[in-house]
Amino acid sequence: MKEKTKKKGKKKVWIIIVLLVAALLAAVASQGYNIYMGTFTFGRTTVETTAPGEYTNEGTTFTLYGKLNSPTSKKGTIERVDYTTDVYEDGVTYSKYCNVYLPYGYDPNDTQTKYNVLYFQHGNTADPEIFTASRTKNWLDNLFASGDVEPTILVFTTFYMDVTKDVAERQRSGNVPAGDNGWDGKPGNFPREYIEDIIPAVESRYHTYTERFDEEGLKASRSHRGMSGYSRGGMFTWRMFHEYLEYFEWWSPMSAGNTAGGGMGMGANEASSYLYLKEAIDANPNLDFFIYVASGGEADGVGQSLRAQIPYLENQKEFSYGTDPTVNNLCYTVGPGFKHSDLYVPYYYYNTLQVLFH
Repeated sequence: MKEKTKKKGKKKVWIIIVLLVAALLAAVASQGYNIYMGTFTFGRTTVETTAPGEYTNEGTTFTLYGKLNSPTSKKGTIERVDYTTDVYEDGVTYSKYCNVYLPYGYDPNDTQTKYNVLYFQHGNTADPEIFTASRTKNWLDNLFASGDVEPTILVFTTFYMDVTKDVAERQRSGNVPAGDNGWDGKPGNFPREYIEDIIPAVESRYHTYTERFDEEGLKASRSHRGMSGYSRGGMFTWRMFHEYLEYFEWWSPMSAGNTAGGGMGMGANEASSYLYLKEAIDANPNLDFFIYVASGGEADGVGQSLRAQIPYLENQKEFSYGTDPTVNNLCYTVGPGFKHSDLYVPYYYYNTLQVLFH
């Protein structure tokens, strides 16, 4: 009888554990984030390589850094930056915000130490809070605590006009007012919002390399500024390259093909995606740039168009494939088995930030 009671007790404990895990996953899902727990390894760092021709002409290398979940005392801080924008040509001044991650060691009183700035635009249904929770922020802390990545200011922005309204619909479909061509009747002026409002608001507040915040001042500091985005935010990153190459030298579109200005789609064909980038390069022949693309393996369907686009770009005279920014300007990293989720971004950053800004 005692043995049966023990077994029943153990069974109840396991049921409670399963229910708690299910509740955790449900809570995460309610925030609009697609999380695939199987990828988040503990302690083990592995290097994944693909053969030439499998994804790119020269193959890819991806380091799965296994310590992002580790405890660390080297904690950065996150601050909210509020700003207003009136770029949408409807007579309305919108109040918006972005979240800024300041790496461990950032000292507001140390005016001599300057920081590079990497902007990140989230994907469909998400918001600027995606890396403010203790667990997701810990991934960023460990990213820099690794010592492999240079301290960098990270800025998390949103194309949604108000992420606090219509929350259920935003998290379900993403189909709420947005400024990136993702909303009928609203001009897709989010790129202008970046240049005219977001960058000046952020870089005037923190210790960056920008000394003037007008057009010429922002262009002069482009070598210390990068643009990145995931999924729908990755599509936006390609668009920013086309429209505002003179403001950013470093680019990291993730899990999103180049739609050649076509908005929400699975990607343009290889030739049109190349010509879309070539327009910006031809208009700025003396400007250096580096594009480090990141995507999941076969599990990440949204990034599939990249598997045709990147090899095509490798064959064009404007591009040189490799990880040395002194001679190359294009690279690709693949997280095999990674499904589609903004939460993989710190894993991609561990690879891309060892190249960007160098």
